[in-house]
Amino acid sequence: MAPYSPSQNGIAEHINQTLVELVHAMLTAKDLPEFLLEYAALHVAYMQNQSFTKHLQTSTPYQEWYNKKPNVSHLCEFCTPVWILLQGQKEERKMLPKLKHQVYIGYDDGVKAVKYYSAVTCKILTS
Repeated sequence: MAPYSPSQNGIAEHINQTLVELVHAMLTAKDLPEFLLEYAALHVAYMQNQSFTKHLQTSTPYQEWYNKKPNVSHLCEFCTPVWILLQGQKEERKMLPKLKHQVYIGYDDGVKAVKYYSAVTCKILTS
């Protein structure tokens, strides 16, 4: 196979095109900025590895790689609204809000935490 010739690598190009189209659709549907493209792509790839495919009719890619069924109880839709607990407020009044509405964009590696996007600050944070 010749290097830099996508026409000879049809399966990988098809998978990449599918991934890019899904990411574009997700960002467009939720009206999110383009810099979240990486997180959307990670989410799509993770979901595809947990799902059945045409070529592996009796198992998932995760199952083939790790020889065990994937646990899908933790899966969450990309850009789902999440409520983040505000901690360490400077003003401790009883009637101030204790939660803030944010947008889920993925899981943090290694810890039991989620990454979320704050539209007010345009930052990606972990809670």
